[in-house]
Amino acid sequence: MMILPTYEVKDLIESLKIADAVFTTSIDEEYQKDVQSTVILIAETVNDLDKRANNRFRNMNYGVEVQIFYGTDFNQPILDVEIKLARLLEKNDWVITQSKSHINDPKTDQVTKVFYFEKNYLLED
Repeated sequence: MMILPTYEVKDLIESLKIADAVFTTSIDEEYQKDVQSTVILIAETVNDLDKRANNRFRNMNYGVEVQIFYGTDFNQPILDVEIKLARLLEKNDWVITQSKSHINDPKTDQVTKVFYFEKNYLLED
Protein backbone atom coordinates (compact mmCIF):
# COMPACT_ATOMS: atom_id res chain seq x y z
CA MET A 1 0.00 0.00 0.00
CA MET A 2 1.40 3.37 -1.04
CA ILE A 3 0.98 6.52 1.00
CA LEU A 4 1.03 9.95 -0.61
CA PRO A 5 4.63 11.04 -1.26
CA THR A 6 4.15 14.23 0.75
CA TYR A 7 3.26 12.13 3.80
CA GLU A 8 6.19 9.79 3.19
CA VAL A 9 8.56 12.77 3.19
CA LYS A 10 6.79 14.29 6.21
CA ASP A 11 7.33 11.08 8.22
CA LEU A 12 11.01 10.99 7.25
CA ILE A 13 11.61 14.64 8.18
CA GLU A 14 9.73 14.32 11.46
CA SER A 15 12.05 11.45 12.41
CA LEU A 16 14.96 13.93 12.35
CA LYS A 17 13.34 16.11 15.04
CA ILE A 18 14.70 19.33 13.50
CA ALA A 19 11.47 21.31 13.33
CA ASP A 20 8.79 22.42 15.76
CA ALA A 21 6.15 21.47 13.17
CA VAL A 22 6.01 19.79 9.74
CA PHE A 23 3.04 20.38 7.44
CA THR A 24 1.81 19.20 4.07
CA THR A 25 -0.04 21.49 1.65
CA SER A 26 -0.38 24.48 4.02
CA ILE A 27 0.90 25.79 7.33
CA ASP A 28 -1.55 25.86 10.23
CA GLU A 29 -2.74 29.35 11.11
CA GLU A 30 -1.11 29.32 14.55
CA TYR A 31 2.35 29.07 12.90
CA GLN A 32 1.86 31.49 10.01
CA LYS A 33 3.19 34.54 11.87
CA ASP A 34 5.38 32.67 14.35
CA VAL A 35 8.99 33.44 13.39
CA GLN A 36 10.49 31.85 16.51
CA SER A 37 9.39 28.30 15.62
CA THR A 38 11.07 26.26 12.91
CA VAL A 39 8.44 25.07 10.46
CA ILE A 40 8.70 22.84 7.38
CA LEU A 41 6.15 22.80 4.58
CA ILE A 42 5.99 19.93 2.06
CA ALA A 43 4.02 20.28 -1.17
CA GLU A 44 3.59 18.03 -4.19
CA THR A 45 5.22 19.37 -7.37
CA VAL A 46 5.27 16.43 -9.80
CA ASN A 47 2.78 13.63 -10.36
CA ASP A 48 3.50 11.76 -13.60
CA LEU A 49 2.70 8.32 -14.94
CA ASP A 50 5.53 7.03 -17.06
CA LYS A 51 7.12 4.17 -19.02
CA ARG A 52 4.26 2.45 -20.73
CA ALA A 53 4.48 -1.21 -21.69
CA ASN A 54 1.64 -3.23 -23.16
CA ASN A 55 -0.58 -0.14 -22.86
CA ARG A 56 -0.05 0.04 -19.07
CA PHE A 57 2.00 2.55 -17.12
CA ARG A 58 4.84 0.95 -15.17
CA ASN A 59 6.04 3.69 -12.89
CA MET A 60 4.97 6.86 -11.16
CA ASN A 61 7.24 9.86 -10.76
CA TYR A 62 6.54 12.17 -7.83
CA GLY A 63 8.16 15.41 -6.79
CA VAL A 64 7.97 17.38 -3.57
CA GLU A 65 9.01 20.85 -2.53
CA VAL A 66 10.43 21.11 0.99
CA GLN A 67 10.39 24.64 2.41
CA ILE A 68 12.22 25.18 5.68
CA PHE A 69 11.40 28.30 7.71
CA TYR A 70 14.08 28.43 10.40
CA GLY A 71 12.94 29.97 13.65
CA THR A 72 14.89 32.95 14.90
CA ASP A 73 15.74 30.85 17.98
CA PHE A 74 17.10 27.93 15.89
CA ASN A 75 20.43 26.92 17.47
CA GLN A 76 21.72 24.04 15.33
CA PRO A 77 24.21 24.38 12.46
CA ILE A 78 21.88 24.95 9.48
CA LEU A 79 24.12 23.32 6.88
CA ASP A 80 24.54 20.18 9.01
CA VAL A 81 20.75 19.93 9.38
CA GLU A 82 20.20 20.33 5.64
CA ILE A 83 22.81 17.71 4.79
CA LYS A 84 21.22 15.30 7.27
CA LEU A 85 17.78 15.92 5.75
CA ALA A 86 18.99 15.49 2.15
CA ARG A 87 20.91 12.31 2.96
CA LEU A 88 17.93 10.78 4.74
CA LEU A 89 15.72 11.39 1.72
CA GLU A 90 18.44 10.04 -0.61
CA LYS A 91 18.64 6.85 1.48
CA ASN A 92 14.91 6.49 0.85
CA ASP A 93 15.25 6.80 -2.95
CA TRP A 94 14.50 10.52 -3.25
CA VAL A 95 16.77 12.52 -5.59
CA ILE A 96 17.54 16.21 -5.11
CA THR A 97 16.55 18.05 -8.27
CA GLN A 98 17.08 21.59 -6.95
CA SER A 99 18.52 23.32 -3.92
CA LYS A 100 17.70 27.02 -3.75
CA SER A 101 19.78 29.67 -2.00
CA HIS A 102 19.06 30.64 1.58
CA ILE A 103 16.93 33.75 1.93
CA ASN A 104 17.10 36.01 4.96
CA ASP A 105 13.96 38.06 5.60
CA PRO A 106 15.18 41.57 6.52
CA LYS A 107 12.06 42.32 8.61
CA THR A 108 12.01 39.18 10.75
CA ASP A 109 15.61 37.94 10.40
CA GLN A 110 14.15 34.51 9.59
CA VAL A 111 16.18 32.28 7.23
CA THR A 112 14.36 30.11 4.68
CA LYS A 113 15.56 27.31 2.40
CA VAL A 114 13.83 25.38 -0.39
CA PHE A 115 14.67 21.93 -1.76
CA TYR A 116 13.03 19.95 -4.56
CA PHE A 117 13.14 16.15 -4.52
CA GLU A 118 11.80 13.51 -6.92
CA LYS A 119 11.21 9.78 -6.61
CA ASN A 120 10.26 7.08 -9.10
CA TYR A 121 7.93 4.36 -7.88
CA LEU A 122 8.17 1.19 -9.99
CA LEU A 123 4.86 -0.61 -10.04
CA GLU A 124 4.21 -4.33 -10.00
CA ASP A 125 1.56 -5.86 -12.22
